[in-house]
This record gives sequence, structure tokens and C-alpha cells, in this order.
Amino acid sequence: MRLVTLLLGALVLCTTFTDAALAQKKKAAPTDPSECPYCKGDPERMKAGGIVSHGPFPFAKKDSASVDALLTTSEVRWIETDFFRIGFGLREYKVKVEEKKKMVAELTRLKQFFPEVKPDTGVLDPWLRTHLFAQRAQDSLDDFLKLINGKEAAFGAGAVGNYRGEGRYLGMKEKYEWLVLRTQAAHTDFLTENFGLQLRVGHREHHIPRGILGYYCHAQEGGLREDSALHGNLVFNLTHNLLDGLNHYNYDTPAWFHEGFAHWREREINPNYNTFDSGEGAVADMTSKSNWKPEVLALVNGGEAPRMAELVALKSYAELKLPHHYATWSMIDFMIQTKPEAFGQFIWALKSNMDSRGVPTGENLPEYARTKFKEIFGMGYTEFDEAWRTWVKQNYKGGPAKGGGGLLPGGSLNPNNPLGG
Repeated sequence: MRLVTLLLGALVLCTTFTDAALAQKKKAAPTDPSECPYCKGDPERMKAGGIVSHGPFPFAKKDSASVDALLTTSEVRWIETDFFRIGFGLREYKVKVEEKKKMVAELTRLKQFFPEVKPDTGVLDPWLRTHLFAQRAQDSLDDFLKLINGKEAAFGAGAVGNYRGEGRYLGMKEKYEWLVLRTQAAHTDFLTENFGLQLRVGHREHHIPRGILGYYCHAQEGGLREDSALHGNLVFNLTHNLLDGLNHYNYDTPAWFHEGFAHWREREINPNYNTFDSGEGAVADMTSKSNWKPEVLALVNGGEAPRMAELVALKSYAELKLPHHYATWSMIDFMIQTKPEAFGQFIWALKSNMDSRGVPTGENLPEYARTKFKEIFGMGYTEFDEAWRTWVKQNYKGGPAKGGGGLLPGGSLNPNNPLGG
């Protein structure tokens, strides 16, 4: 009997120690920066890897802490770089065979700063995915700046001479934002609370009070559970926001150019997943085809390809039909492949329309854009149409169009925000 008592006492004592250990372990939430197995929330490691913080920081209407308080079950991991503030609310991801080569290359780069990263891992845990997407966002910015020859450009108060926006982030006052959540319900709750929008799809927002451009989406939309789809979708929407934010978001530039450029950059990531913008309450004209070249060639050979004069007349994304999507992507492809320097110069010109006082304005933008296009590319719209069609016939091979990709409806527009998108 005494032996039993001693054993029971030992069991009680052991349980007490176990409960104490569990209580100590539970002090840190899984989203706490100290729980990150890669940077461990260490300032020196983070700085070396280009990470400013793991939060809290300003975000959306207020800050990341208020988002956590609103979405208590979403387990968002926050990360901030010199240019971005990102919230990542997805779980672990099993790497597919076809993704392995790309993933190893990306993770090898991360390992330079975070030794615990295993490039050949078959499963990405949430913290690793958060760091990976921070790297991808920075890559997308670098690629954009390279295309426009803008890596050395100064913005805001640091600029000399020409108007370069209101702040240092390509002209925006605040860093660019991105939030991806696991569920549609959480996404809608976030948009409703922060922007008064009850949307179920991804959304780009120009929040004027804080001077931010953000993109917010969820993994239950389209194929965004797939890593390649999510990566491409981020690049698509970030391209729109970077283009809007260049020299500050003062006016809207042509819809055809925006969408074509965003298509081109997303399809450079993976052509199997494509995002399409639509207007408020409208459904985008979409396709699941991966190979767009035969579609463009068929339009050109059949005399049905949209002409530049038709494209520049389109006022919104809602007016873009499938042939427009094909053609705008291909026209951007033509510009970048044949006249890359002119392409960058034209972007700067589009974002530098000033009135007589030197104030940015969207007035007379179609005529201004037409003049700049001819000046920079050395051809008018009709000449461009002919040159593009000739190039398509020479560079896009015929054959049946391939299917098998994914549809990703893009960000809806906010009709209550004259500068929103």
C-alpha cells in the first residue's frame, strides 16, 4: 500500500512538472517571431537577410496587431522588408515534383542568411513560406526596377528636378502591402473592417489616408492553394500596384497597358496560372489555356486582332474581352523583346503627365500617351499594329492551343475610391 502511495506521489509530482513545462512553452504563440526557426527573431540575422521586423507594424487601416485581434484564428505571420509589409496566413505546403528545381534555387538563396533552411526540403512550414514570399516580393520589385531602369532613381524628398512622388517607396508615402489569408470568411472580415468592402475575391486598394497600395487575397479563390499560382498572382497584382505607385498614384494609366504588363510578368513565373481583372460586380473574360501564342497568331492571321486604337479606347478592365487579354500580353511581349529601353522610357512617360504648374494630372492623358508613344517607340499606333502583327507571324509558332492551366480572377475595383484599384 505504501509503495502505491509513493508511486502515485511520484506521478503527481511528474505531472506537476509537465504542466509547468507546457505552460512555459505556451507563452509564445506559433506566430511569435521568437518561434521562427530561421531568423529566430534575432535582429542581426534579420538585418543580414533583409528583414526589418516580424511585426507589429502599420498595416491596412491601422496596424498588424489590430488585424490579429480581428482574425484571432487565422495565425498570420508578419514580415517586413525595406519596401514591403506582408501578412502570410497559410499553413505548410508540400512541394510538388515539378516545383522542386525552382524551390531549391530559391531556398538556396535564403540559406545564405538563414543556415537552418534546407533547400531540398519536401515540405515548407509556414515560417519558411513567409520568408520565401518576402524574398519573392523583393525579387518582383527588383525586376520591375530593372525593366524601367529605375534602380538608382530617387523619390519623394530625395528626388532632384522632376516630380518623383510624395514618398520614398517609388513615390508612395508608405510601404506596399500584401495579405494572404486561408479562408474567404477571414478575407471578407478583413476587407469589411478595414475598407468597408464586403468582397469575396482578391482586392487591390489605394488607401489614401495612410498613403498605401495593398493587395489582399485568400487561398480559397481560384488555384491559390498552389504555390506557383500564388506566386504568379502576387506578381500580377504587385505589377499593377508598382505601376500605379510609380511617381505616386495621382491618376489612372491605360487599362490595356496595365493588364498586358501584369499578364506578361505573371506568365514569366508560370503560364499555367493566369489572373484576370474585372470591374465591380462583373465577371472577367477568362481562359484556362496555358499557351497563348497560338491564340494570338490565330487572331492575327484571321484579321481579328485588336488594334491599338481600339485598346486605348478601353476605359476599364471590365471592357477587356479574351482577345484583348491575349493581344495586350503579346504587345507587351513584343515591346520588351524588341525595344526594352523604349518600354521603360514609356512607363516613366506615362507616369509623368504634368499640367502647366508642374502638378501631376490625368487630363488629356490619351493624347499625351499617343504623342509619347510615337516619340519613344518611333512609330504611331497604326505602324505599331503592323510591326507587331509581322513579329507575331515570325515568332509565334502555329499549332493547337494547349489547355490545363488555372483561372485566377483578379482584384476588383473600388468604385468609391477615385484613385483606388
